[in-house]
Amino acid sequence: MSARAAGEPGDEAPVRERLLADVAAAGEGRRSLVGVLLALAAFGMVLSVSAWQVTGEGTALPMLRSAVASLTDIDRFIAEEGASLREEAARQGGTLTVAGYPLPVVLEAAEVRGASDAELRGMMLDRSAALVYAEGLRAFDLTGAQTIDRFSMEGLLELAAGQLSSAMHDRAGAAATVLAGATALLSALLAALSSGWSRLRAPAAVVALGGTGAAALSFAAWAAAGQFGGDDPFVADLRVVVQAGLAAGTRNGAIVAGAGLVLVVASWVLERAERRAAGEAEADAAGEREARAEWYGEAEAGDGEGTG
Repeated sequence: MSARAAGEPGDEAPVRERLLADVAAAGEGRRSLVGVLLALAAFGMVLSVSAWQVTGEGTALPMLRSAVASLTDIDRFIAEEGASLREEAARQGGTLTVAGYPLPVVLEAAEVRGASDAELRGMMLDRSAALVYAEGLRAFDLTGAQTIDRFSMEGLLELAAGQLSSAMHDRAGAAATVLAGATALLSALLAALSSGWSRLRAPAAVVALGGTGAAALSFAAWAAAGQFGGDDPFVADLRVVVQAGLAAGTRNGAIVAGAGLVLVVASWVLERAERRAAGEAEADAAGEREARAEWYGEAEAGDGEGTG
């Protein structure tokens, strides 16, 4: 018996199966790529939103007050120069430039004259924080030749605290907007490439993964910052400021991860409920068919006996 020639009907099934397998593999590849991009977008979105929150004026200024107090050693400065500042304010009106202070702070002579050391400290910290928020670490550079040792613990903490600025707030807001939009679009695309309840479960799981990564990275940075400086009061104050900022990333990442996991669990529960309902409906339909068949069988049997 001769072998079947290529292209005969018997070869159609294997070819069709291979084509379907190739299409399925391509679909899985697209889903994987979209999933990876979505995880990265969610990761970046959490971090940029956290940076935007931390660098907001209402949050940043109190943190900058603490950082400036450490960077300028303001308590020692006021103890040594407070009396002379009040004397200078008593001799002149208008404004005073605080000589010898690391920041170009300007005070009103009228408010300095009767101010206590605590009140003077508060005024100087308020103006210092506002200045650093507006200009960043450049505000400390009175000569234009200041450098920061980025490889020292103090330098790294100073640089981190110096990111609490209006410019960083604007950049973080722009990044958060772009990444939030990308997260939404990629979530919709991944849902379109999925089927059934996976349309909800797949995007939620991937976004949760991105949030978990952001929380883990923020927590690791928070823990690393806690190892700097030991008991040095100067570094300890900066460390508290930096850790407070990093805590936002941990918190927001945990919120996003938790929300994603809730949606994943909800999709599983709803899918099982749907299958159970479908199974019960099928069982009811089968029972009804069986009852009808039994009734028709009894009716036919009765007709047969009557005929006989």
